[in-house]
Amino acid sequence: MKKSLLLLTIMALCMTFAPESLWAAVTGDAPVKGNEPLLITNAGQGPGGKMGRLLVRRSKAVKTMKYNAEPTIEDIKNGGYKTILVVVGSSAKGLGASGITIDDEVARLVKVMEGCKEAGVQVIVAHIEGKARRGKAGSANERSIDAVAPYAQAFIVKSDSDLDGRFTKLAEANNAPLTVIDETLDFMTVVKEMYSK
Repeated sequence: MKKSLLLLTIMALCMTFAPESLWAAVTGDAPVKGNEPLLITNAGQGPGGKMGRLLVRRSKAVKTMKYNAEPTIEDIKNGGYKTILVVVGSSAKGLGASGITIDDEVARLVKVMEGCKEAGVQVIVAHIEGKARRGKAGSANERSIDAVAPYAQAFIVKSDSDLDGRFTKLAEANNAPLTVIDETLDFMTVVKEMYSK
């Protein structure tokens, strides 16, 4: 019992103080280089956008960033953003709290993505919550993916987000790199690579 407890303590210390590269699992294509200022948002009104913001902050790799759950085209065109990180995942609770339907959300997302295209803003689509934020064709999660994926210049996805190969196909269609993380926390490692000098 004492040996097991000691071993667990040592493992915990190693994970706490060892460089992330020793335990982070990032595969697929190398992350693209991100630019600043960075805008972080969500697609689908799920909690992933706020989770993405937290992980970007914890990475300490980005100096100039802003989170906006519902940016407008004017925000895009006047904000001076160079990169937008769109974290995809829908939530009935989030849609309800916003007082909108998934149809409203999809229409908003397409306008924002078109604004990014016109303004030359780099679009990176992330799906970091895994299969819990996937669904059947036509579901709010899948429609959120449909709305933003055609504009993505790079994808970052959790491995179980792509169990059906959907993101692999989207990346191929866009000729865009696909970076895969095993765990949501590995997203911090990707952000550090994106914003390393």
